[in-house]
Amino acid sequence: MFPLLFALLQQVSGPAPAQPPAGGESFSGRARALDVRAPRLSDAIAIDGQLTEPAWQRASRLTEFTSYNPVDGRPAQDETEVRVWYAADAMYVGIRVYAPAGTVRATLAERDRIANDDWVALHLDTFNDRRRAFVFAVNPFGVQADGMRTDQSAGPGVSRASLQAVDLSQDYVWQSKGRLLDDGYEVEVRIPFKSIRYQLRETQDWGLQIVRQTQRTGYQDTWAPTSKAIQAFTPQAGYLRGMTGMKRGLVLDLTPTTTTATRGTRDEKGWRYGTQGEAGGDVRWGVTSNFTLNATANPDFSQVETDVGQIPGDVRFALFFPELRPFFVEGSEQFDAPNRLVNTRSIVQPLGAIKLTGKIPRTDVGLLSALDAPSAGSDGKTSPLFTIVRLRRDLGEQSTAGIVFTDRSEGARFNRVAGFDARLQFAKVYSADLRFANSTTRDSVSRSGTLWEANTGRSGREYGYRFALQGFSPGFLTQTGFVNRVDFVRAQVNQRYTIFGRKGGWWDQRQHFFSGSTLWSYNGFSQRDTPLESRFSLDNSMTIRGGWRVSVTPDFQVISFDSRRYADYRVPTATQRDTVAFAASAAQRTSSTTLVVNTPQWRRVGATITAVVGSEPEFFETATVNRRDVEAQVDLRPSTQVRIGTLLRYQRFVRARDGSLFSTQIVPRLRLEYQFSRALFLRFVGQMESRDRSALRDPRTEQPLFRRSANGSLVRQSARRSLLGRADWLISYLPSPGTVVYLGYGTGVDATETMRPIDVQRTTDGAFVKFSYLYRVRGTTR
Repeated sequence: MFPLLFALLQQVSGPAPAQPPAGGESFSGRARALDVRAPRLSDAIAIDGQLTEPAWQRASRLTEFTSYNPVDGRPAQDETEVRVWYAADAMYVGIRVYAPAGTVRATLAERDRIANDDWVALHLDTFNDRRRAFVFAVNPFGVQADGMRTDQSAGPGVSRASLQAVDLSQDYVWQSKGRLLDDGYEVEVRIPFKSIRYQLRETQDWGLQIVRQTQRTGYQDTWAPTSKAIQAFTPQAGYLRGMTGMKRGLVLDLTPTTTTATRGTRDEKGWRYGTQGEAGGDVRWGVTSNFTLNATANPDFSQVETDVGQIPGDVRFALFFPELRPFFVEGSEQFDAPNRLVNTRSIVQPLGAIKLTGKIPRTDVGLLSALDAPSAGSDGKTSPLFTIVRLRRDLGEQSTAGIVFTDRSEGARFNRVAGFDARLQFAKVYSADLRFANSTTRDSVSRSGTLWEANTGRSGREYGYRFALQGFSPGFLTQTGFVNRVDFVRAQVNQRYTIFGRKGGWWDQRQHFFSGSTLWSYNGFSQRDTPLESRFSLDNSMTIRGGWRVSVTPDFQVISFDSRRYADYRVPTATQRDTVAFAASAAQRTSSTTLVVNTPQWRRVGATITAVVGSEPEFFETATVNRRDVEAQVDLRPSTQVRIGTLLRYQRFVRARDGSLFSTQIVPRLRLEYQFSRALFLRFVGQMESRDRSALRDPRTEQPLFRRSANGSLVRQSARRSLLGRADWLISYLPSPGTVVYLGYGTGVDATETMRPIDVQRTTDGAFVKFSYLYRVRGTTR
């Protein structure tokens, strides 16, 4: 494979244009002077947040930004100037932001958590394919957020320009520092070329965009004017032209890691503790400027980064959690596959893994192989072997076609999925997607199945739509991806209307988003059966001047319960001497309304309040419940070093048929952080969760429900309640990605017996120490 790959790489070359001018030129975004020729300099400067060195006077200047969100096409309210030059080994960016005195929002935030501050983001489309870009963002103190942005369909009416639209799971090694000024702030940035991938050619042309977020106004501005009338964001960027003489040197990173953890559990005899230590490491080799080879042995995936808690909207199906592990998130954009056919979290605890990611002319390449621990196998003895291949070809200006292949093998057992997908984009606002995949599984029972999807849409400034038809056959299975539901066909339609307010008015944008879907069983669709589910909603949102946002969404559902899912349920007869099969209720019609209010991020506080009132289907008893939900999130910033995040969630379900209480959930959560410096912080997270659900009853007879277990016995579906909590402390020292020291302690508590928080007792205990160090091997390449 590698000789062929290198042969392809060596064919890439390009004509060498004339040398760029000396620099110091000004490039106005509003005047559409978007072809920047930054000077190549040999100056040595200190990254200290002060743009005082002579090199900054010779740098190219990017000026005159334009608003993009919530309203596009207007001159930016505040001035921004960005200066750019490069040396042989790195790019240098100087940011000067102007704002009224005392209005800048800035904290000494944790890395990647600057979304509630003012920030400026640099987008570098290093392959100039107008499809994805490296993103380097900084707040006024130079605190970093970084990741990868990939333009893909997000549905009509969704803004893709915010920092939140960037995949922030990836971390790169770069330097930045900033400082507040009386009339704004300035930041100095250095991005080493060895930290990114780019084209294998002597002369480089890159896509370039700058995005500024101002919390005071709630506006986002861009240097290259960006229109909401065009579907994709990245193709509207400007250009960084004619860069030459770039030297990455030897790109070889070694990251040894060691973790020691002590865990304790409590039983009737007292506390039992055990200590375990692990060592591992990662290797990153930049084979060429456009290809990277990563390898890992016994990688450390300690519980420093925990999954964000979720409440299931539909209890029938598993929840999706994103990948957080460093080895897998680097270059993860190369494995983007539709319908989540690639989900590396299915690789539970790899003993070792290797992957190759990169791009040859107009073709993205992602190859991964991993050997999981035997404990992850179906028999607990055989190590599953994973193979993932993802290839995607650029077609025209914005269209793509790709293939994906995944394999999970355990001896004679395997699950294999092969698929094809194409995205065709035309006239800048229209697109069509076609997807097909087939799975084959050999286990105790062999099975096979298919998925297919076709959708088309328009994403204009005032009007957008999308129509989609999607099907998953009953036999479809992926053990390398995440598909939590099969055996259905779904038809969807989305319609979006956007109205923009006048300049200087009290509101900036109104949006009305209609969404409708109808779902059948897979065979029921072809047999023209009655749909199992139909749902219609209308999201009415308004962005108010100053950063407020309010939305009201009525929702209507018609649900028919699939009797096959209740085949194991039984109900006592009138004599209580026997049981009969449970009969699912007839179709239920429900409606609810959701209200969401987002405040601006003021200097010290920001908040989000969500309330839901109405009825909804309840799938345990196949009935209707009336629901009342309230969730409040408050973000407090009493100083630049202290952050306090609070959440309170209350949910109550009452049976519509008799007014009896079905279930309640109460979740208070507190997150405290103190940032000693950019690299060192202390964090505490505490949460309690109270759940109370009554015993299940047959809606027709009010008799208790029983369910047949795996061994054939009938188990009564009794009331369930719990009051559980957890508290975690963490001291983190992270001077740069890859180099980190973590000291953590966590404890779990339980008060289920009395359901009173004052009666909590510790049930689990644990502490850990993690150390890793990123060592960059110095050297040159030929």
